[in-house]
Order: sequence, then structure tokens, then C-alpha cells
Amino acid sequence: MLKFIKDIIATKKCYSCGREWHFLCPRCMSKMSNFSSICYVCKANSDCFEIHKNCLKWIYFDKLIILTHYKQNIIKKLIKDFKFYYKKDIADDFWKYLWDLLLKNISWNLDDFLLIPIPLYFLKKWKRWYNQTELLTKIISKNTSIKFKNNLIKRIKNTRQQSKLSRQERLSNLENAFKINKKQLDKVDKNKTIIIVDDVVSTWTSINSVAKLLKQNWFKKVIWLVIASD
Repeated sequence: MLKFIKDIIATKKCYSCGREWHFLCPRCMSKMSNFSSICYVCKANSDCFEIHKNCLKWIYFDKLIILTHYKQNIIKKLIKDFKFYYKKDIADDFWKYLWDLLLKNISWNLDDFLLIPIPLYFLKKWKRWYNQTELLTKIISKNTSIKFKNNLIKRIKNTRQQSKLSRQERLSNLENAFKINKKQLDKVDKNKTIIIVDDVVSTWTSINSVAKLLKQNWFKKVIWLVIASD
């Protein structure tokens, strides 16, 4: 009811066409350039975003499922407003589009999956007041039957932006940046497939770092679900 009242007082308007009740309406979303189903490592076509077997030598995540392209101005503005300007309701649109995409690219036995957000360093979370990926993950969990676990992974290092660094700098930047929360780990079924939710991915280095940590703690499969990529 409070959400309905809020929508009446401050009506959402589509960033693209101006229609009410959405920040990105389904009609405009359908016109966006969707991300092709590829292996994100070699960029070749792949069924359901699977990482090719011959690309798995140094790769620890099994799929990187991406909704759309970050270079589109509407998508870029939506993500920036969601991330930095406290427009939390943008998640109400994105979760539905991510959910539809996820169902097309995974098996339907949803009890096999566990949702976790990509963690934010505590100073950044304090500065923004919230972790946008945590919020998005909670909304997906609330509206579906997939369970949510927060704080399974902790970010213990205030890393620099990966896209602005060289390959070697990226590796150094992420060294010891994440760790497993052992107290939470004991409460999780290791047979679950982990689905990590994120807003933007520009390189697979940070993704691989977190996936490696999960695989080292005996999780069998790690999937990344992302709104946009370059």
C-alpha cells in the first residue's frame, strides 16, 4: 500500500518514452539491444551463456548471463541513478527483465539455486547508504522462489575501478579483496548453484576472483547475472 501511494505521489516515468509507472517500460526494453548469448571469455557464440570447456582452464565461473549493453545511454543513466542517486525503485523494473532472462538460460528446478549479491566495501556502502546489487538480489528473491543469502562473500579491500587498469594491475587490485564468511558458509548447502547478481561488468577479472573463492569452498557451479556490459 505504501508503495502504491508513493507511485501515485511521485509517478515513475520511463527514461526513454516518458510513459508512467515504469523507469524503463517493457515496450522500450524490447527495443533495447540485447546481449547475445556468448562465452564471455572468448566472445564466441555459446548456448545459454555457457563458458566454453576450452576456456575453463583459468576460469571459475560457469555462466555470465547479461541482459543488455551498457553503451546505450538510457541503460547507462538508469544504472548510474540506481547506483549513485538513491533511485532504488529502478530495481523494480530491472529485476523482472533479469528474471525473464534467467529462466531462459537455466534449468527450471529453482530449489537448486542460491542468490547472493556482489559485496560492496563497507566505506562505499556507508557513503551510498545501500548496496544496489544487494537490493536488486533481495527483490529477485522476494518475488521468486530462489533463496537469498547475504554476507556469504565479504569485500575486505577498497579496490579501484577495474576497467581503468591494465591486466596485471587488475590482478594486483583484486588480490585478497574478497573472503568467505565462514559463519555463513556453514549454513549453506554446497550442492546449490550460486547465482551472483551484479549491475555492470566490464572485465571478467573480478568475477573470476569471487568465483574462484566459491569453488575453493566446494561450491560446484557459479553463475553471474548482470544487467549490462560493455
